[in-house]
Amino acid sequence: MMRRSSSVRYNAMSTWLLALLFIVGAICVGFVPSQLLRKHYGGLQPADSRALASDVSARIGVLHGLILSLVFASAHSGMQSFENDVELEASAAAHVHFNAKRYGAPELQAATIDYLTAAIDKDWPMLRDRNELSAEGWTAWRRMLEGSLALNPANRHEQLLADRIQADIWVVRDLRQLRGLEAAKSLSGEFWVIAIVGLILIATLLFVHEIKPLNQAIMAMYSGFTGLTLFLIYDMSHPFFGALAIDPSAFQMALDSIRSGI
Repeated sequence: MMRRSSSVRYNAMSTWLLALLFIVGAICVGFVPSQLLRKHYGGLQPADSRALASDVSARIGVLHGLILSLVFASAHSGMQSFENDVELEASAAAHVHFNAKRYGAPELQAATIDYLTAAIDKDWPMLRDRNELSAEGWTAWRRMLEGSLALNPANRHEQLLADRIQADIWVVRDLRQLRGLEAAKSLSGEFWVIAIVGLILIATLLFVHEIKPLNQAIMAMYSGFTGLTLFLIYDMSHPFFGALAIDPSAFQMALDSIRSGI
């Protein structure tokens, strides 16, 4: 995977610091509420209160875990699907170049190289920093389109190539737009409210039990795991920066194959 020097190392470091913050924050959320309630209501509560709290905590825990697992699975599946779309976009652009070479359209070949270069050097920094596509990328795509429309096929062979070139150019456009839309998406605030409130409720209900280091350690493990899960969901919902960011390696591979003539 492509990574770019010091700025990328800094981004990676800040991402893992954020992951640590998620985990530590979740552990604190799992510890503080029960401590506050113990100060107000005292230590070990009656047996009927413990039984009721355990039952309610288990029910909330199941619902909370189900919500997290569904959102995590959706985020993971969406990221994999989007990574495939990025590869398809780069592949379609490479097909435009090679078919333009077969046709004999050097201007269109140059426009394709400019598009791939703009995707790497302009699009990805813009997507990472501002969640939007670059103007240079759109300019390069329009040059590809204009180059394809300027083709004047003289025989069936050239007509087939021209049709294929135009079809791939529109595929590039559609997948490029999808890239921009994906960068602008974010998880709804409702999910974060449910995730945090659920963890607080589960942690709060533990105050009815006796304070033991082992019990606190068990809750810390559960809270830390929840924090890690929330971080991964957050990270996968931002596909252009973070620990699991999609890089422009597919575009670089397409550019390398063009330059090597493969």
